[in-house]
Amino acid sequence: MKSIDGMPSVLSGIPMFIEPFFLTPSSLNTVSSIGGELGKKGYYTAFFHGADNGSMGFEAFARTAGYTNYFGRTEYNEANPGNKDFDGHWGIWDEKFFQFFGNTLSGFQQPFAAALFSLSSHHPFAVPAEYEGVFPKGNKAIRQCIGYTDHALKLFFEKVSKEPWYKNTLFVFTADHTNSPERPEYETESGLFSVPVVFYQPGSNLKGFRKDVIAQQIDIMPTVLGYLGYDKPFVSFGCDLLNTPAEDTYAVNYINGIYQFFKGDYLLQFDGRNAVAMYAFKTDKLLEHNLLGQIDVQQSMEDELKAIIQQYMIRMNNDELVVK
Repeated sequence: MKSIDGMPSVLSGIPMFIEPFFLTPSSLNTVSSIGGELGKKGYYTAFFHGADNGSMGFEAFARTAGYTNYFGRTEYNEANPGNKDFDGHWGIWDEKFFQFFGNTLSGFQQPFAAALFSLSSHHPFAVPAEYEGVFPKGNKAIRQCIGYTDHALKLFFEKVSKEPWYKNTLFVFTADHTNSPERPEYETESGLFSVPVVFYQPGSNLKGFRKDVIAQQIDIMPTVLGYLGYDKPFVSFGCDLLNTPAEDTYAVNYINGIYQFFKGDYLLQFDGRNAVAMYAFKTDKLLEHNLLGQIDVQQSMEDELKAIIQQYMIRMNNDELVVK
């Protein structure tokens, strides 16, 4: 639901239960990440975010999780002295920072694992003056910002597609959270968590939308490590989307005091003691028909959700988020 929730989930496979990981005492725990695990295999690792260094605790978490170097607004300004690329609110405009990202990647020793957190598609939803009116605004202020960031991403790929490391790289795209939904199904407790997860390697067999698989941010770490053939044990609350049977994939999240567990065709809502709702979320998109007590798989879903919560709490409290 917040940017600070997205980073532990995407990079370290840690969901947000009750309160953001950054704000809990467990934030002092030893944690791993995609970069931390690949660093054990000799990868150079770095995290990029165009805001002021230290903003939102991203730099501290990136380093704690195993990203060796951090590139923020400070490093951008050092590489581009005298620039006027600050957006006036969050940091460096996406187009400029994406180009810096591409240039910097090409100077890294291979293999490398890097992460980028973009920032232009945030309130107040501004775009650079030269792009005002270029992208459709629609009926939501964020629309033109999405068009701008898409354009920035296009220019980034035009640049890096010429690099020798491009075809050997797995790219992963996702969002930290949703914003400004335009349709009612994205305003429900289910829809508020509906973000894309995309894996792309040029020239690979990663093709086609898999609508039979339930995916979530915490699946990204195990999927990336599985795709790369990583052979060391690690802790993640998600699953490898490319090697887990579709019927075993799931999603879990927390909103307004309620745990939500998505598996198969159903969404189970649980208040920490009792199941409070059950929905056929794929067909009942507005969550209008509570099927509590009417579905055979309710008990098995409740048991599995309780096990996930138990694992989470024990590992958080006992500093067991890595394999020791």
